[in-house]
Amino acid sequence: MRKYVLNFTVISAFAGAVTLIKTSKNAPRDWRLALLWIGWLVTVANAFAAVSERTDQKEVEAHGGKSKLKRRKDGKI
Repeated sequence: MRKYVLNFTVISAFAGAVTLIKTSKNAPRDWRLALLWIGWLVTVANAFAAVSERTDQKEVEAHGGKSKLKRRKDGKI
């Protein structure tokens, strides 16, 4: 959990919510506002996926280039 909370990508994605909330207070409630929120959610999901991918890549490199599936197939898990 700490890898997500302390990651700059995730922090900056959540910092974008501050501007989005300020915009939401003054903007008319229409489809454009919904698209802004959907875009922000996609940004947050992308940030979490990037952190997860980076962690998985470090794990693969630590095990000699073998992914978890290959190690399971070889009986090393």
